[in-house]
Amino acid sequence: MKKSMKIRMALGSVMIVGVATVLYWDRHLESANVLGVGVVGVPLAGLVALMAAVGFLEIHRMAVAVGTSGLRISGVLGTVAVATLPVWGQWLFTFDSRDGGDVATAALAAMPMLAMLPLLLLGVIVMAIFFEQMAAHRTEDALRRVAVTALGVLYVGVGSCLVLWLRVRHGVEFLVLFLAVVKFTDMGAYFTGSFSGGKHKLIPWLSPGKSWEGLAGGLAAAAGVSVLGAWLLGIHPFGEAALFGEGSHVWRYVVFGVVVGAFGQFADLCESLLKRAAGVKDSGALVPEFGGVLDILDSPLLAAPVALLYVAA
Repeated sequence: MKKSMKIRMALGSVMIVGVATVLYWDRHLESANVLGVGVVGVPLAGLVALMAAVGFLEIHRMAVAVGTSGLRISGVLGTVAVATLPVWGQWLFTFDSRDGGDVATAALAAMPMLAMLPLLLLGVIVMAIFFEQMAAHRTEDALRRVAVTALGVLYVGVGSCLVLWLRVRHGVEFLVLFLAVVKFTDMGAYFTGSFSGGKHKLIPWLSPGKSWEGLAGGLAAAAGVSVLGAWLLGIHPFGEAALFGEGSHVWRYVVFGVVVGAFGQFADLCESLLKRAAGVKDSGALVPEFGGVLDILDSPLLAAPVALLYVAA
């Protein structure tokens, strides 16, 4: 086994243990109702905030490589605010029952504002971006600076927000299933492509290492992990029927794995597009052999909206 692969496996194991610890703590606080009615996901939101901030700075780094930059203050703060919206938004509309209020009635009354909150937040962030540009750089490279910053907020912030929303709306177990599907697609594609020789390239001008053989192997792995993971975790996001047997929804888990895995691979290509345009191999150097935050989280960021849509269908 190559030394680089050993390092990847060791560091990958450490990262898995770290994320598992955060998720366990997150689930424990929810079970104990420590934070009050309806407020969940706080420990995970802390991790998401940190990674979203670093992810935006990696977008900034790639922009610098092509002769421009982002606006770091409004960009980082805006990205973190959007990324953690599913959690801090709960605090805004959680009614204090100690004052004799009805939580359900208060939540219903707040729904119109709650529905507008993401757009209001994005509107405030856009104003902050323009303000920072005017205050720090006037008209210098204004169009590209504003565009890079907005891209970072939308790409990293919204993607992270939807990953966190998977946890808040559907629980820790479903988030684990989602992450397992996405990451096993990556691993399945890598090993299948390597062992098969990857003769038929997927998009050689964008990602020379990806092949149709690898994609097929990755999607097969995703389908298998989706079914096996749902069975091991004991969750039924697509109906109350047993996973196997009469009335089974097993086909929905297979399709879920294939669809989410496919969009995860597309998301990986999207990040490759940015890196290739910037002329960099990795988005950052946070973790040896893995690269930066975006190199690790690129797939979940754009696969999350597809997972949410699929569950809602």
